[in-house]
Amino acid sequence: MSGFTDVSEPTSHLNAPNENPEEFSQGVLVDIFNDLGDLLSPTWYVTEAFNLVFGFNPLDEVIDWYSGDWETFLKCGEVWTNVGKACDAIAANVKSGNGALDATWNGNAADAAYVYFDELAKKLGEQQDTLDQLQDAYKHMAHSAYLSAEAVKGFLSGIIDGLLIVGLELAAGTALSWTGVGAAVGYGLAALEIANILRQWGAATEAITQAQQLAQLTASTVENLANDLSNSFKNFPAPGTSYDHPNKAIA
Repeated sequence: MSGFTDVSEPTSHLNAPNENPEEFSQGVLVDIFNDLGDLLSPTWYVTEAFNLVFGFNPLDEVIDWYSGDWETFLKCGEVWTNVGKACDAIAANVKSGNGALDATWNGNAADAAYVYFDELAKKLGEQQDTLDQLQDAYKHMAHSAYLSAEAVKGFLSGIIDGLLIVGLELAAGTALSWTGVGAAVGYGLAALEIANILRQWGAATEAITQAQQLAQLTASTVENLANDLSNSFKNFPAPGTSYDHPNKAIA
């Protein structure tokens, strides 16, 4: 029976995913924006600047889009490729065992068994490529979301700085409104800063839109790969009819 010894250990590939993906070593993705929230002053003038420029809190909008367990999403991709490696290892064992069986068993039943196990090994081996592609899709999406969040954080930092300046300029304009000139200068500078804020928000929303488009493309890719896997599993070779030995005394 030594000829049927496995050449690979499939379960050695079924490991838990990496506990600390590099991109998320600082915490979950939305933590990127937490320090920005600490910069926001609750003063009346900053609140007014928010309402004047946006009518909403842009930080809340961004966190809403990027919220989600991206770390687990990335780990899921690693699980897919581990399953693919296990499938390939099982295929290697089936192929090795089939060769050993073919060397010791002859006849019609042996030929039918060889064809079955050969097709089974091929089908199992084919799964690794699709599962690796799944991992690539998950990894690319998670990495892109992280890079996009970093870029948007830069725009938001500029926006928050601008809002603080607008708040101060509005306050100055109001405080000096009795001079006439002071109000014009304060409100005029605020208007210039608002224009700059809107440009930065436009850049931020463009980055988010690109990330959304990538997410949609990734979802489509994952769906197609999942369909490929499903169809492949449905087409796995099935054993033929049971074999009855001509000698009824032999079970």
